[in-house]
Amino acid sequence: MKKNFSVNIGKRLFNIDDDAYECLNSYLGRLRNYFSAEEGREEIIADIEMRIAELLEQRVETKGQGIVILEFIQEVIREMGEPDQLSDSEDVRPKETAQQRTTGKLFRDPVNRKVGGVAAGLSAFFGIDPVWLRLIFVISTLLYGSGPVIYIVLWLILPEAQTTSEKLEMQRQRVNIGTLRNELASAGKGLQKTGSSFLGSTGALLRNAFEIAARLIRWFFQLFGRLTGLLLLALVLLSYLGIGLALLVRDHVGMGGYQFDSVTLYQVFQWMVPGTSDRWLFYLAFLLVLAALSGLLIYTGLRLLLKWPPLKWPVVVAFILILFGGIVIAGSAVFRYSRSTDVADSVNETLSFKMPESRLHIQSGPWDYEKFINPLSGSLGMNTNALVLGEINLSFRPAPGDSLVFTQIRSASSTNRPRSTDYATNIQYNWEIKDTLVVINPYFSLPFDDGMHYQELNIIVGVPVNKEIYLDPEISWKVRYSDFDNSNNDGGMYTMTSSGLVRKMAEVQATDSTASVK
Repeated sequence: MKKNFSVNIGKRLFNIDDDAYECLNSYLGRLRNYFSAEEGREEIIADIEMRIAELLEQRVETKGQGIVILEFIQEVIREMGEPDQLSDSEDVRPKETAQQRTTGKLFRDPVNRKVGGVAAGLSAFFGIDPVWLRLIFVISTLLYGSGPVIYIVLWLILPEAQTTSEKLEMQRQRVNIGTLRNELASAGKGLQKTGSSFLGSTGALLRNAFEIAARLIRWFFQLFGRLTGLLLLALVLLSYLGIGLALLVRDHVGMGGYQFDSVTLYQVFQWMVPGTSDRWLFYLAFLLVLAALSGLLIYTGLRLLLKWPPLKWPVVVAFILILFGGIVIAGSAVFRYSRSTDVADSVNETLSFKMPESRLHIQSGPWDYEKFINPLSGSLGMNTNALVLGEINLSFRPAPGDSLVFTQIRSASSTNRPRSTDYATNIQYNWEIKDTLVVINPYFSLPFDDGMHYQELNIIVGVPVNKEIYLDPEISWKVRYSDFDNSNNDGGMYTMTSSGLVRKMAEVQATDSTASVK
């Protein structure tokens, strides 16, 4: 049975099995023996270990394996090379052909820099003279003024080549024990070119100024990133707390013309989506989207706050697939729900009453829906089993003859006509007429178990032509606006004409005179 160890390679911690550990330890021992007589031996070994750590980390992340195995070590050794393959007569800096150059990475060159090392790093990567790049920056500054901006942006984006491996990658050279030794030997002999004293001193001043500006900008972005991470974590926490409270706390809820009392938002959703299968699809979609978004936001927040490493691409793909799956399921649930309300039907009820000789007084029932849910005594009270109230649609129209006509049109939608008729019939409504007083309740009630099927109640009051009615202001604004011939729906005394309700001139003049006095 293989044993696992935790070892520090190049200042990075790895879990490694015993076979891989023995192979790596033997390889490092051969390197130490080979470089024992060379100047800077410890620096060479340290750079080699850092390069080995980079290669091992790439393989662990790519293959999704948390333990370094013997196969990884053997691959790294083949890439780095064995000490006996080196020749003492090898040039200090061997030239590589275009085919031998690697893809490399962009860095700032701290050795050959004049200001920040941007031009030197780019020239090392592309294999051109840095003078040309510096000339381009100067020309763009003189012509367009964009040179300093581009330079500062590149300074902030490009990291500085600090290790020997990074310097080799900057030059697009292969990183193995031979090139590492040659690079260190080259640096030790001072082969890097230096500029003139004037250019060097001027560059040093500019470099210090740019470094201070860059540090301030980086500090600002780091602070902004940490505050953003903290905000994301707080947003997720508050969202979960809000969802929990919405599921637990009972309160009065108004939604889309319907009123609920002593119910939670969870129960409101049950009423809005009465179909069990549709509701579970919505639940599943909500959980998937919530899990994906909250997971991404939490990790992004922690990464910005604590500088965690970026997510591995399989994890990102998994989050995206979960989010996409939730959206697809939600779309399917919406489609199924829309199909469940395709067929509409209505139930009509018409009552006629003898119109009294004196004027008719139209009054509104109380608009406080709690009084309906907690029933009053008498005919104004609603059914105690009705937990949902909906607002009525009210209209006044001219009626033939001398009778007051009261028409109720109950409508609902469902998957088929019989079900729509049942839901429409279950709409409960109470109103009262006594002598010349008509009390119209502003709400109708629904059984909670019926669920939402777009139930509506249209009340049409037919008044004989030339008859007078008095509309209370509390009810007049509820009447359909087009029912008023002169569009005056402030309440008061009206006369029914063939074209609608007309407010009596005396009422209008009295109102106008009162307004003028004020």
